[in-house]
Amino acid sequence: MPPKAKFTREEIIAAALEVAREKGIKAVTAREVGRYLGTSSSPVFVAFGSMEELISCVHKAAVEEYSNYIADSVNYTPVFKQFGFRMIEYARQQPNLFLSVCIMNDPEQDYETMTMNMPKADFCIQTIMKQTGYDYEKAKLLFKQVLLTGLGIAFLVSSKMCDFSDEDLNIYLGMAYQGTVLAINNLQKEAYTVFPHKK
Repeated sequence: MPPKAKFTREEIIAAALEVAREKGIKAVTAREVGRYLGTSSSPVFVAFGSMEELISCVHKAAVEEYSNYIADSVNYTPVFKQFGFRMIEYARQQPNLFLSVCIMNDPEQDYETMTMNMPKADFCIQTIMKQTGYDYEKAKLLFKQVLLTGLGIAFLVSSKMCDFSDEDLNIYLGMAYQGTVLAINNLQKEAYTVFPHKK
C-alpha cells in the first residue's frame, strides 16, 4: 500500500513556487521544497512521479501568475505599450519567476515560436487588430517587433543590470511601437530594413 500523502499536490506546488520566487527555478529540489514545508523530501515523491513533473507544474503556475498580472493590458490603448509596462514591472517585482517563465522554453526554437508561446500572445494580437484595424499578420508583426524591445528591457531589469524610469519606458516602448507602425503602414518590405546589411 503506497504511503499516505502528507501534503497535497497543490500545497507542494505552492511551496515549490515560493522557492522559485525566492531563489530561482534551479533551487527547486525535493530537499528544498521539503525544507520549505517543514518536512523531508519524501512528500514530494509521494505526490509526484519525478522532479521533472513538479518543475513542469511550477512553470505552469508561474505562467498563470504572470498571465494574470498582465491580463488588464488589453484594456489600454495601445495595448502593447501597457503589455510592455506590465511585463517589465513583473520582471522588476518577481525577477526569478519572470526568468522561469521565459527560460523554460526550448532554446533551439525560433523567435516566432517563442513569441507565440508567450502568455496572452494571441489575445494581445487579436486586441491589436481591433485597436489598429490591422489584419492578423500585420498585428502579429507589430507584436513580435515591439516585444523585442520589451523583452530586452525586462531581462535587463530582472537580471538587475540596470533599471528604467517610467518616463524612459514610455519613450522606448513608444518609439518601438510608433516606428513599427510607420514601417507597417508604409506597406513596403524594404521599409522594415532602415540600414540593409551588406558585405
